[in-house]
Amino acid sequence: MLDIRKIGMMILVIALAFSCKRPLYSDSEAILARVGDEYLLISDISPSMPKNINKTDSIQMQNSMVENWVRLQLMLKYANRNLPDSLKDFSEQLNNYENNLLIYKYKERLVRQKLDTVIRDDEIEKYYQTHLKDFQLKENIIRFVYIKIPIQSEMVDEARRLVKNIADTSIDRSMVEGFCQQNAVDYFLNDEQWVPFNDLLQMTPIDAINQEVYLKNNRFIQIKDHPYWYFINLRDFKIKEEVSPLDFERAKVKNIILNQRKLNMLNKLEDDIYEGASAKHEFDIY
Repeated sequence: MLDIRKIGMMILVIALAFSCKRPLYSDSEAILARVGDEYLLISDISPSMPKNINKTDSIQMQNSMVENWVRLQLMLKYANRNLPDSLKDFSEQLNNYENNLLIYKYKERLVRQKLDTVIRDDEIEKYYQTHLKDFQLKENIIRFVYIKIPIQSEMVDEARRLVKNIADTSIDRSMVEGFCQQNAVDYFLNDEQWVPFNDLLQMTPIDAINQEVYLKNNRFIQIKDHPYWYFINLRDFKIKEEVSPLDFERAKVKNIILNQRKLNMLNKLEDDIYEGASAKHEFDIY
C-alpha cells in the first residue's frame, strides 16, 4: 500500500534542497542564512510562520527554522560530496513516487464519489455472526447507570432511589435526566450502551483490585467519598476474553464492511480497466 507520508517527506526534502539554490542578487530582501552558494531568504519561511504569534515565539520559531535549514543543507552538501554518482540518481524513484501518488489520488477520488456507504443492520449482524472468533473482548465491559451528587444535597435519597430502581418501567427516564441536570455533578444514564469498566473506575472511587470478582458480586453500589455520593447500578457485564456483544462492536464491523467494499471496488476497477484495454488492443505483452 502506498505510504503517503513517505511521499510527502520526499517532496519536502526535494523542495528544500532545490528551491533555495539562488545567487545573492537582492538587496531588498533579508537573507537569513547561507550555506556555500545557497541562501535562505525571509520569503522562504514566511508562509510557514503562524500569523497570530507573539514576537518572542516568532523569533524562536524563525531561529529554529533557520537552524534546521542550515543543518539540512550541510547534510545535503556532504552527502553530495561523498556519494558516488551511481547513488545520486533518484529519477527512477521519483518517477515511481509520482506515479503512485497519481494513482492514489485517482482511487481516493473515485472511492469518495462512488463508494456505497449505507450498511444495513442485517449485513452487520451477518458479518458479526460469521466472525465471532474475531470479536473477543480485550477488557471487561459493562452497561450501567450512575449519578454523582453532593453529600449536602437534599436530593441524595432521591438519587439513590432512582439509580437503584432504574430498571423499574414506571420510572420516566426523561424525568431522571431532568433530575440529574438540576442536582447531579455528573451522571450517565444510557444503560443500553456498553462501556469499558475502566472508564467507570476513572469516574468513581470504586476499588476493584480483581475486576472480574467485583463485577460478579456487585450490582447496586453506593460510595460516600467526601464531598460526594456515588450511586451506580451495574445493569450487565461481560468479562475479558468472552465474545464481545454486537452493540459494542457495531462501529468496528461497519468499518470492516466499508473497507471490504472499498477493496473490492478498487480491485474491480483495476480488472475492468485491464480487460477493457485488452479488448481494445491498447497494449501488448511480448
